[in-house]
Amino acid sequence: MSLNEPLESLRKALHQEIPEEKEIMALYELVKLAHLRVLTATIEKIKFDAEEKYNAAIKKQTEPLDDKIDLNGVSENLMSNSNQIHDSTYTNESINKSLNNKYAQLKVGLNDRMAYVNSLFNGSNDDFEMVISALSTMESKEECQLFIRDTIRPDYNWEGKEETVDRFLEFIYARFE
Repeated sequence: MSLNEPLESLRKALHQEIPEEKEIMALYELVKLAHLRVLTATIEKIKFDAEEKYNAAIKKQTEPLDDKIDLNGVSENLMSNSNQIHDSTYTNESINKSLNNKYAQLKVGLNDRMAYVNSLFNGSNDDFEMVISALSTMESKEECQLFIRDTIRPDYNWEGKEETVDRFLEFIYARFE
């Protein structure tokens, strides 16, 4: 047995253990897909939580007041006027419209969009869209700040991109001012 035989068998074993480029790319795609699914699940949870808060607020605002107010002695005319005002002013539809206007999908110009996607989201328009969608459902500046700090920044390297980050954050926070 010569010294070269064990070395040759070791080389063959090592060569078999090193994945090929196509295997590495397949693994990369799987990791990328898993990351996308985690982001999607996080966004869906945020949307679900926001919808529950929204529905609770609507339910609270639209509860009938009849059992809380003593209407004995109130004229029939006043009652009918009160019902007309209640029917026309405080319907779910009008409440939905006002909240939808406040939390409508955030709109961004083409130049800014390209800068944000390319610089902050590594060229992924889908990631940018998911983040914007999630941020548009949030009800406070603080909620947006926490989401960006805890969920978005760890996934993307924003170091050295302070100017673009500041513009992005100003855009996001503008609807709360």
